[in-house]
Amino acid sequence: MTDIGKTIIYYYSSTGNSLYVARFLQERLPDVELRSIPEELNNGRFEVKADKVGFVFPMHYLSLPLQVEEFLEKVSFKESPYLFAIATCGVPYWGRPFLDMNAFLSKKRRQLHGAWFLRLVSNYLPYRDTAAQWRISIRAWFAERKLKGIAKAIAQNDHHDTWQVLRDMCRRYHEEWRGRQKTIDENFSCDTEKCNSCGMCQRICPKGNIVRSDGHPVWQHNCVECLGCLHICPVEAIDYGGVTKGRRRYRHKDILPKELLHDFRG
Repeated sequence: MTDIGKTIIYYYSSTGNSLYVARFLQERLPDVELRSIPEELNNGRFEVKADKVGFVFPMHYLSLPLQVEEFLEKVSFKESPYLFAIATCGVPYWGRPFLDMNAFLSKKRRQLHGAWFLRLVSNYLPYRDTAAQWRISIRAWFAERKLKGIAKAIAQNDHHDTWQVLRDMCRRYHEEWRGRQKTIDENFSCDTEKCNSCGMCQRICPKGNIVRSDGHPVWQHNCVECLGCLHICPVEAIDYGGVTKGRRRYRHKDILPKELLHDFRG
């Protein structure tokens, strides 16, 4: 049997947007447990038993983050819960995260019942600078209004679909990105003169891809390009090529840096 009334929300978050959304829902729905996807992967905990199961994540290259894909391959649903997903993003509707998620779920004879894009702030600093504060505030106001409606829909087990445009183009774009994962972190660099060896870059990495043998980060060519290390560095010592120099780092205002760190052990 399911845990009657229980909701489990799996989240993936490097700059706080998705964790903020997960907590917003936790505060407005009864009996909600939050679980970090990287930590579930690290712990090998893949069985889920609940009335409702949700996934909150950012879009990566117009689809799912690689570790969300990995988790969906491994997750096992003990019952037939109401399934929902929310993709946080800078630009909604361009992408195919829910289409690709349903492809994974269909292998387990499951499908999403509710799917929503939620526009907040993109953290992909190599593409463009972080939005101005006034724009961030406006988006936060609209996002909160939409989240209240989403929470109500989830509470009522409503079915909800959404547009996902330019699907073929987005698939090619995402697959091309997947094909260069072993070289993607060659773009990262650390200014060792700035670096204070605090270790936050190592602890935020959801893949354990950073080591610090001399106190400074060294990337191990297994990057998922979440950009957590770049954004969390308190002295802005980490850059992506030369393009991010001088660009504003980002973290959701309601999320503390320590809440995004991992403590992977064994």
